[in-house]
Amino acid sequence: MHEYIFKMKKGEIEIELKSDDLEFVESQLNKWREELINTPEGNNNQ
Repeated sequence: MHEYIFKMKKGEIEIELKSDDLEFVESQLNKWREELINTPEGNNNQ
């Protein structure tokens, strides 16, 4: 069985995601990616 671990940090906020459910991990990463793309800080195409 695989375990997926992702750690992200921005300023004082640190998030760690651990799961062995690939579907959940992919869904969560896509959600975070979309949120980053849609924020002024994450959108470098302006």
